[in-house]
Amino acid sequence: MLIRAAIEERLAPADPDGLRLALPRSLKADGAGARVGLLQRLASSRTFALGDRAGVLRAARNRSGRPFRLDVRQKVIVKALVSRHLGRGADRAAALAKHVVYLGRAGAGLDGARPDFFDRDLEGADPRTATQGWGEDRHHFRFIISPEHGDRLDLRPYVREVMERVAADLGEPGLTWLATCHYDTDQPHAHVLVRGLRSDGRDLVIPRDYVGYGFRARAQEVAQERLGDLSRVEAERRVWKETEADRFTGFDRRLLFERADDGTVADGVGMTDAWAALTRGRLRHLERLGLATREGRRYRLDGELETRLRTLQIRRDVIRTLNQRRLQGSLDVRVLDRDVTP
Repeated sequence: MLIRAAIEERLAPADPDGLRLALPRSLKADGAGARVGLLQRLASSRTFALGDRAGVLRAARNRSGRPFRLDVRQKVIVKALVSRHLGRGADRAAALAKHVVYLGRAGAGLDGARPDFFDRDLEGADPRTATQGWGEDRHHFRFIISPEHGDRLDLRPYVREVMERVAADLGEPGLTWLATCHYDTDQPHAHVLVRGLRSDGRDLVIPRDYVGYGFRARAQEVAQERLGDLSRVEAERRVWKETEADRFTGFDRRLLFERADDGTVADGVGMTDAWAALTRGRLRHLERLGLATREGRRYRLDGELETRLRTLQIRRDVIRTLNQRRLQGSLDVRVLDRDVTP
């Protein structure tokens, strides 16, 4: 089903008058593929607009009168954990060894195969040999790199390019890392282990801000170079998914900006533009989460909307981390940072 039809069907208002939203023509399918162009910095504003500026959702304007823009840049989720090495002797490397076994488990690789490992130069690396001596360090890092369109990327060269840029940012061109790619979920992704030791023998320390923003920016930068901009349909699909996300999204940030002085936002009933349709979808989901309350033709947003949504995301990340620790038998793995919504 096309995005236009899906949104119209799911956001048809449940009122006694049977009013039905009709989205503008600009939400119909666009068969054009992604445009691969010259590299631009991810900080640049690459959005759809109208006419000679390449596309907003037609008639979709917020309270300030500014058009609602679609971000067409590639996105990548980066999650990071730091694992401290506890105990003495061989015990210090026990958690790392268990994690390596977990990463190399049968069925996680392409077409259900056992995944193999690689590093900066070597294919089919032996993970035990590659991580030998890591247990003597204070810690190591674990990263998950999950491109939004990982199924369109050759993940190995992609990861190598990302890690080369990350190493340069950290001032450690000889950064020691080991990676493997998993295809056992809907989103192909890479697991990257980074040794917590610099080439000069000092501990490798990665600032939280770099993990949350810099690392992800590099990953998105490389994905953008290789895949180019999203098509209009893909960008619309991404926005629609945001309306049902259990986390603080860029869409919520826009809702907060549109909030009136009394803390409410319009429900969008009776309006036929895309912004109103998307607003209704997000508000319905926030209502299900207990974070928005209908008051007539408006919704009152929770006063701590951003905090509560971020807490919900953190709680789910922690649960996933604890489950992973249970499976691996790891005793000291903590979240260093998680994906941060721009």
